[in-house]
Amino acid sequence: MGSQEAWLHLESPAARISGGIDAISIMTMGLAQVRDPYADGFNAVWNYLVDAERDFQKQLMACQNAEMD
Repeated sequence: MGSQEAWLHLESPAARISGGIDAISIMTMGLAQVRDPYADGFNAVWNYLVDAERDFQKQLMACQNAEMD
């Protein structure tokens, strides 16, 4: 498998991760709105996942840039 094909194979898992983070975000907002005691926990998980996704995207960009050099 070439590097171009490998990058394409990352697209689907990255989209699923992003979709999961969006789902947690919506769940967090709903729980906060009804003042559910689990809202803070979901918010902590959501923040952790957003940070992890941001780091993942940075690393992907670094890999792409290194490959271009």
